[in-house]
Amino acid sequence: MKSRYKYFILKDSMLYFLLLLCVFLVLSMIEPKAFLSKFNLQSMAFQVPEFGILALGMMVTIITGGIDLSIIANANLSGIFASLVMYKYLETAGNNPSSFLIMVIIILICMISGLLMGCFNGLLISRLRIPAILATLGTMKLFDGISTVITGGQSLRNYPVVVAKLANESFLGIPISFYIFIFITFLMWVLMGKTKLGYTIYMYGENPLASKFSGLDNKATLLKTYCISGVLAGLSGLIMMSRFNSIKVGYGNSYQLLTVLVAIMGGVNPNGGKGKILCVAFSVLTLQCIASGFNILGFTNYVRNIIFGTVLIVVMMINFLYPLISSKTVFKKQKKAIAFV
Repeated sequence: MKSRYKYFILKDSMLYFLLLLCVFLVLSMIEPKAFLSKFNLQSMAFQVPEFGILALGMMVTIITGGIDLSIIANANLSGIFASLVMYKYLETAGNNPSSFLIMVIIILICMISGLLMGCFNGLLISRLRIPAILATLGTMKLFDGISTVITGGQSLRNYPVVVAKLANESFLGIPISFYIFIFITFLMWVLMGKTKLGYTIYMYGENPLASKFSGLDNKATLLKTYCISGVLAGLSGLIMMSRFNSIKVGYGNSYQLLTVLVAIMGGVNPNGGKGKILCVAFSVLTLQCIASGFNILGFTNYVRNIIFGTVLIVVMMINFLYPLISSKTVFKKQKKAIAFV
């Protein structure tokens, strides 16, 4: 049974990899010089990490049948907190700040801030039983408001050089931030597919009542899920502040729709209980290729939003209609079998 389960995971992942390959080849044939240029390929690799990490965070919450609308606001506020703590350290360090300590500060503060905000979401949803869409909509506005009050709506900038290197330097022609995305994808694959917590998240998303009567703590599962989403949001905020060499409320707002879109495109069931990390990771790369192709072909942001919105609706329709069609097919086969007998 276990080997068959692994086979289906591999089969799903291969399908999404082939889709990525097809999109890449089609765009390469349409605009070979522009799309396959070193500049374009590196540009795509630089843009993937923060979006991809946010998509993984969104995916985990959708698997439980919920959603995290505050994930972008969380990322921005985490970067703002990290910036403020870093500024305080630079004031006390004087002319000899430690590059190592600067990196430790911004990484830890981003992760801790993201964790606390994710924990707050989890408490609202698990303990107070507020629907996820309403709870995270409220915290989205709350986090954005706090960010605006702290910064006055202005961007925080003038970071040390070491901060910008994290998301703007390359190793062997590949951005360091892209290696970070691969590493986090691997960690999430292990967490969701190889640990007890991952299994309980899937079980809760599939059937919360069955999960409860199996002896699992549903409240703890939800709380941990949104903590994971928060930490991933914080890491995304870290990469954003490094790549732009600044942080401001509103950065990454265009990712809000896309994180949901890429999760659903990656086979995550919006009702919960289903979704594979590798499929979502391949969907992130596929969507980035499509977005890059749109830029090369001269599509405006408005046209892109229309196309992405249409794709999301079509995928949702397929997800809704496919179980109905398959169940009708099974019912017809059963009727034929009964008639034959």
